[in-house]
Amino acid sequence: MTPVSKRLFYFCVFGTLAVMAAPLHAQTNSTRSSQSGSVRNASYIEQNARASWQPVRDLSQKTASQSTNANRPKSANVRLVDHTSSLPSPPMPPSINPIIEEGPITHSMPLDGQVIYDPMLDGGCDSMPMGSCGCGDHGCDGGCGAVSYGGCDGIGCGGGVCHNGDPMCGEYNDCDVMRPCMTLCFPQDGWFSAEYLLWWQDGMALPPLVSTDVLPSQRFPNDPGRVLYGGQDVLTDNMDGLRLKFGFWLDKCHTWGIGAEGFGIGEETDSYRASGADSQFLGRPFINVANGSVEDQQQVAFPNQLAGTVAVDVDSRLRGWGINLRHLRRSETSCSQGVFCGCPEHTCERFEYLVGFRQVELREGVRITENLASIPTAPDTTVLQYDIFDDFRTRNQFNGLDLGWMYKRTRGYWTFDALIRLGVGNTRQRVTIDGETSIDGGAAEKGGLLAQNSNIGEYSRDEFSVLPQLDLTLGYQVTEQLRATFGYTFLYWSNVVRPGDHIDRRVDTAQLPNGTTPATPVLADYPAFEFDNTDYWAQGISFGGEYRW
Repeated sequence: MTPVSKRLFYFCVFGTLAVMAAPLHAQTNSTRSSQSGSVRNASYIEQNARASWQPVRDLSQKTASQSTNANRPKSANVRLVDHTSSLPSPPMPPSINPIIEEGPITHSMPLDGQVIYDPMLDGGCDSMPMGSCGCGDHGCDGGCGAVSYGGCDGIGCGGGVCHNGDPMCGEYNDCDVMRPCMTLCFPQDGWFSAEYLLWWQDGMALPPLVSTDVLPSQRFPNDPGRVLYGGQDVLTDNMDGLRLKFGFWLDKCHTWGIGAEGFGIGEETDSYRASGADSQFLGRPFINVANGSVEDQQQVAFPNQLAGTVAVDVDSRLRGWGINLRHLRRSETSCSQGVFCGCPEHTCERFEYLVGFRQVELREGVRITENLASIPTAPDTTVLQYDIFDDFRTRNQFNGLDLGWMYKRTRGYWTFDALIRLGVGNTRQRVTIDGETSIDGGAAEKGGLLAQNSNIGEYSRDEFSVLPQLDLTLGYQVTEQLRATFGYTFLYWSNVVRPGDHIDRRVDTAQLPNGTTPATPVLADYPAFEFDNTDYWAQGISFGGEYRW
């Protein structure tokens, strides 16, 4: 073979081998690249899983012969544990001792090939490592997250996992151990809140108290004239108040706590003033039973005869306080899709029972005052002056058992609280009626116009009452311990007495003080007194803040 022929032969052989080796080399590189990507993906998933590690439960037990690629689970939230690679052990919660000397081991390391369930990989959370839920999820960074500290209620358990009913609470974290403050010291875990109240209440019904129009002799029967004040509900404007709450937890997991609260609504008032200069005729309407039970009028101002003024003052005040024992019934955590946020976030729910004592007090009053002066006419220049008042006061005090159910939901920076309470107990009702008349600065005589000897006095009795209340609160977590709140409250109270319902306009004029010996009353039972029960409600909004430590 010539040298040229040899060169052509070697070139053909090596060219053929190069062409045959190219696909094999490409296949090898592709396989290596695929394996490298799988390893990187598996490492990323493993790192995320270990970062969000929490106790898991076994779904099945696989043997070594079954843990093959063909039998590998397909679900996104199920994975096989492979101990052939040298990976660091998952971190245990800080308060968990990995060595248990007594009792069964409820939280053990998974075995090789064991299928475990990881809730962090369920739903839309498979790519969200713990603590990075996105959208400013404060709850994932120390509030609730995938791990519930103290049943979704802030600090507790020393950093360990603590769900109600979780064996880890009693077994590892000492959550069942009460820790009351036996000496003078600040409570270890607790809360304090202050709220400004803007409430409205059920208006007080008043009969006609001041009127004006033509003379009584020119009016139709049973016509009190044009009513200037009364004949409608008063005290319907908003009321300002303050509500304070304070409490502390008895255990680390926040399952038992003691709370107290108090609220007060500033005194709401309504008043009316009128004088003879405001109207040609001015008087106080009443029903004259001595003249056939017809509408009549006590004159306050009359042209050329009487000049005077009349004033009506109405007031109302609401107070209350209570103390209760709180118990965590159940707490849950989950991962849900937000309405206004497109990413999944961790939510916490907490259910509590309340039992305690409650007291609520309602004080109200109506006072009618007259100052009269006669207008002298020649030849008589004598001026007579009259100072008259009627006063009606009521006091309702509820004392009873307070039962409640509380629900709290935390999602990101936002919280929602709902509290339903039912007070069951006794209402102590008290009605006080008083009236006086003073003529020319002399000694006061008992009786005004609507308050006479027949109804003046103090009356009291006990009535069974129920006092349900609804509180809804929306909160925003400003810091880990400070929360801004906005809420709504509705309060209902059965069987109360109010002063407007105990003003009897039926009057026997023979009882009216006139500076002389009183005449013998024709019907001494009028004005009369009789307990008149009614219902009461108050509702409104609140603004405030809560601090937890």
